[in-house]
Amino acid sequence: MNPTAGSFFVDPRLQRWFWIVAVSFPEGSSINTIFAAFLNKHFGKFKSTVMELVVPVIKSALQLHSEVERSFRKTALNFHYEFNVRHLTNIF
Repeated sequence: MNPTAGSFFVDPRLQRWFWIVAVSFPEGSSINTIFAAFLNKHFGKFKSTVMELVVPVIKSALQLHSEVERSFRKTALNFHYEFNVRHLTNIF
């Protein structure tokens, strides 16, 4: 059901059997807070020089994710190009 790749019609008689929920991608501040909590807990026993790298690692991971998402657009032919928070979590 990709609205950007054309018009796909789903019969209302079929739709009535499904409950559709859409959750948007979290904001940058929420993502930073979540992954900072993960990395600060994990690297808590390391030296302060390692702890200083937490914010740059998160920032570069978010930048990489947005670049990949922008480069590999989801279309009717490439319907499998679906990038979400789960893929970002796999980095950490």
